[in-house]
Amino acid sequence: MLDKVITYSFYALFALVPLFWTSLNYELFEYNKMILTYGFTVIIMGCWLLKIINHKSLIFNHTPLDIPLLLFLGANILSTVFSIDPHTSIWGYYSRSNGGLLSIISYLLLYFAFVSNMDKEKVLTILKFGITSAVIISLWGIAEHFGVSPSCVILRGEFNATCWVQDVQARVFATLGQPNWMAAYLAMLIFPTLYFSLTAITKNQRIAYFLSLITMYLAFTFTYSRGPTLGLIGGLIVFLSVYVNSTHTRHGYKKPLFLILAAFFLINLLFGSALTNFRLVSKFAAPVRPTIALPPSSVTQLENGGTESGQIRFIVWQGALDIFKHFPLFGSGLETFAYSYYQFRPASHNLTSEWDFLYNKAHNEYLNYLATTGILGLGSLSIIIITFISVILKKFRTRNLLAITLLASYISYLIYNFFLFSVVIIAVFFYLFPALAFVATNSTIPYTLYPIPFLYRRPLYTKAAKGFVIFSIFYLLFSIFQLWYADTIFSRGQKASEGGNPGRAYNLLSLASELNKNEPFYRSELAYSAAAAAAALEDSDATLSAALKDEAIIQTNSVLKQSPKNVSFWRTAVRTYFELADFNKTLETLDKAIRLAPTDPKLYYNKALILESLGKKEEAVLELKKAINLKPNYLEAKAQLDEVN
Repeated sequence: MLDKVITYSFYALFALVPLFWTSLNYELFEYNKMILTYGFTVIIMGCWLLKIINHKSLIFNHTPLDIPLLLFLGANILSTVFSIDPHTSIWGYYSRSNGGLLSIISYLLLYFAFVSNMDKEKVLTILKFGITSAVIISLWGIAEHFGVSPSCVILRGEFNATCWVQDVQARVFATLGQPNWMAAYLAMLIFPTLYFSLTAITKNQRIAYFLSLITMYLAFTFTYSRGPTLGLIGGLIVFLSVYVNSTHTRHGYKKPLFLILAAFFLINLLFGSALTNFRLVSKFAAPVRPTIALPPSSVTQLENGGTESGQIRFIVWQGALDIFKHFPLFGSGLETFAYSYYQFRPASHNLTSEWDFLYNKAHNEYLNYLATTGILGLGSLSIIIITFISVILKKFRTRNLLAITLLASYISYLIYNFFLFSVVIIAVFFYLFPALAFVATNSTIPYTLYPIPFLYRRPLYTKAAKGFVIFSIFYLLFSIFQLWYADTIFSRGQKASEGGNPGRAYNLLSLASELNKNEPFYRSELAYSAAAAAAALEDSDATLSAALKDEAIIQTNSVLKQSPKNVSFWRTAVRTYFELADFNKTLETLDKAIRLAPTDPKLYYNKALILESLGKKEEAVLELKKAINLKPNYLEAKAQLDEVN
């Protein structure tokens, strides 16, 4: 029974995580996928521990990656200990959640659980579950491209694609939330699908996998994502270099491969690609780097039109290198790029079209690790990658096509991450594809500790251990659900705040903060809503207004004390004090924010506006000049300077 629960939980992990999203949450896609991954991790680990207790012996398999993975974990723990924001390093940047220490621990536990409990037959089955999910997502994306987003049908009952701010017809993202993420996900699963297609025994199987491949590649094409396309090409080179010399091709199986590649070529001929503008039929023209208009508070991708994304990447990468130079050993802290980048942000970033966007990633996974975890983090990550590749390359001698297939997927991931970064399902693949490869190639070595002393001595100890594990499973699952539910309440509170209803926002954000007491983001927004509610009640209920003002100040101080390097919290504090009409405190807070983000012209501009409102025109002029010096094309600042003068 426990084996079945573990097995089907892994199947569900591959099948459901990429599909899972809801409109109830603050972040619709990544947060939900991370929460679900945590849930599966708890179930799998709990059942694994119960198996160990039942057997009264340790069930654990060694693999070539054991030491590299533990070194990587150690590096990330040290980065968290010395982080400029330990909370973020533990939990991850809030809207992403993936990448924090807890998520890394979860992925490592899944890795060790997989290699210790699964076999080759289950490896093939889990890949089939993953492919099934990818086909569903691909059909979802194809429908989006042709004007009917299933998301809009679900959310509004409308057969169109207008429920998204983004132009989803131009670049589809289905249930992944962003075109690049969907493309990277499909690229990693195209290779296992190719493997099944080329090794299928029956005609029906060959047809089914061929159609799956075409569906996935068509959806992949409709993302028009350059990084994943380069990754797919790199993976194909690896795969083909082995396959053309394998026993399959020597027995006359080159024709299926030729048909598949011809179908891929035809799709690109008709619909274009991320790397070419040529298309055979004009009405199927590939979009030319379309604009994705997201609100600045949530946008982090580099593909919004305006300045060419490659140019912006070089600027962000320079900032990442400057962070590394300042924090060379442990980095600024796991997942703290959103804060440390502001401190080292090149002034040239202000001359791009994305000058006021928030960047919580370096848009290069390797530079991101270098900046946030230092040389120890990137070095240990490199050891993982090199070890896995070197082990699988040895399989060339045995022509193990499945192992090479998984390596091709891995290469795709590595190339993609040079231009972008991992998200939840891609991170799951990064850790579990090596596990699949080791199990499929019998590269695991059982380690047995028998008997486990305290379990062997008395039955009472065994029952107590089982009871503790079962209790822990339910407690952790409840806690994970509570975190998810708190996020839905927080989302409603944010919408109420944005809709101009501070009273309702305060009530909802208070509830969210009670459900998740350790999240400073909730309390930061609660402080602002308390200030807004206090201002609204000042004339009608002075007593309640005063109490809300006090709470706003207390919550703000608490948040800034916990996260003193988080520029976003200082910005919210500025809004809070301004709402409370405490202009001296507003200016003081702005000065602290400027010290954390010295090249951000908007902070100087906002400070100038407040100084002008206080009648301090000379000081306002100085701040406006600073803003313009950082951003010579800052039209609002220039207009304000003319008005002040």
